[in-house]
Amino acid sequence: MRTFLLILLAIGVTAMCLTGCERPMAKPMMDAVTPTDMSTMEDPETFAVAFVQAAIDFYKMEGREAAIAYYNDTASVNGQWYVFIVDDTDFMVSHAVLPELVGTDIKDDVSSIDYPLGVEIAKATEEGHWIDYLAPNPQSNKLEQKRTWVIRYDGYIFGSGYYEPWHPDPATLLSSASKEDPEAFTRAVVLAAVARYESEGVETTATYYNDSTSVDEQWYVFITDEDDIFVAHAPRPDFVGTDLKDVIGPDGSPVGVNIAKATGSGLWIEYLWPNPETGMDEQKRTWAIRHDGYLFGSGYYEPAAGNATPETN
Repeated sequence: MRTFLLILLAIGVTAMCLTGCERPMAKPMMDAVTPTDMSTMEDPETFAVAFVQAAIDFYKMEGREAAIAYYNDTASVNGQWYVFIVDDTDFMVSHAVLPELVGTDIKDDVSSIDYPLGVEIAKATEEGHWIDYLAPNPQSNKLEQKRTWVIRYDGYIFGSGYYEPWHPDPATLLSSASKEDPEAFTRAVVLAAVARYESEGVETTATYYNDSTSVDEQWYVFITDEDDIFVAHAPRPDFVGTDLKDVIGPDGSPVGVNIAKATGSGLWIEYLWPNPETGMDEQKRTWAIRHDGYLFGSGYYEPAAGNATPETN
């Protein structure tokens, strides 16, 4: 009888564990780490703070390794919302949207436009702070204004943010830049072209930048479509309708191929190119950026006595 009772007791305990000892997994993991006190995302600022706090809570419950693994998984992405995690040495350990950043020092981050994004993220404290910057939205493939909440917990930085449409006045962008800083002025010229595209559309913008009156001394804007076919180039109208990737420098370098590598965060390219003002082949620095599939670029010359040669083409 005693043995029979022990068997019954063992069966009862096993049954209880089968139904009550296991961790409930009825809800998907996303439900477990998404703020439950918010029915909508209509207040993105509040949602961003709550979304990050949910990630910290998950870290507290499941531990470091589980949190890092989950927020490196695309299953953790909810529309434009995702959480990135940075360790106590300023190295990215989780980023489901840009996995190539994992293992890199955030202070070297160049995913924003002309802004020390990683440096600002690294300043996060236990009180948290907001960061505002211009960056490409991977969902729209457009430059947009992003607002990100970052906060430090247990030595780690947790962050998330949201995008807002970017519609600046092209004239305002140019008025705030000076040719005395050619690098900054070049970026402003390109961003002004992007802003014009956003406000007036591609046809009007292409017409504007195909007109010689759009050229400002050595600065002009060239534009290609999503297939890298030129749609605007005032100094070289013969380029319109041709493939950017076919452009070769006077020294035989694949200038067009290199420019075509531009991303939504922008890319600087250096190459030898004829300067129409001097008639010489000079070193040129061009900044190009992808926006809504189109490529916008402009640049300036840096005369170098050792490289300058008379123009032959």
